[in-house]
Amino acid sequence: MSDVAAADGDRRLRVDLDVDPAADSGCPIVAESDEAASVTVNAVGDDCVVDVTTPDGEVRRGTGEVTDDCLCHAFGRVGCVPHFRRVEGGTVLVTAYVDDRTAVRRLVEELRGVVDRVRLVRLAVVEGPDATEQVTFDLSALTPKQRRGLELAVVRGYFDGDRDVRLSDLADELEISKSALSQRLRTAQAKLVTDIFDDAER
Repeated sequence: MSDVAAADGDRRLRVDLDVDPAADSGCPIVAESDEAASVTVNAVGDDCVVDVTTPDGEVRRGTGEVTDDCLCHAFGRVGCVPHFRRVEGGTVLVTAYVDDRTAVRRLVEELRGVVDRVRLVRLAVVEGPDATEQVTFDLSALTPKQRRGLELAVVRGYFDGDRDVRLSDLADELEISKSALSQRLRTAQAKLVTDIFDDAER
């Protein structure tokens, strides 16, 4: 992975997110085209200038006003830089590199405050001065219910040993039984582990 180096050779996380900007946000990333193969953003002062390359190679330039509710500011408040990959059907695929799972939770919470929807697509451990991906968790193989349960568990800190997060609380938030959530998480974790070992054998 060449577009980022781990800070001081430390382990970091790569986070891939699907983000739907709010319809009334005026974000030029999606205002120019709801499909884009690449996006370049230059936000300086109160002005944001975006170059959007459509799938057929046309480059469109859009402008917007920088506000506290801007997508980019949500990333900045967590201390990370967004890398906009593409736009599909108005949904922006964006990558960021963070130091730990706490930062992942903070980022998702910040984004939920300014966008219509945010969904965790992939987590990858990045390690060493060459920023080599060691472990990748591709969530696309999960069902929407499994993904939602796992995402909530990660965001709330259920898998962190130093946090007191109960499975029953997560189940209540999803409006399902504790046993149903437990089954979803077990199934999701099994799929992810299987995918990791399948990738390692290729």
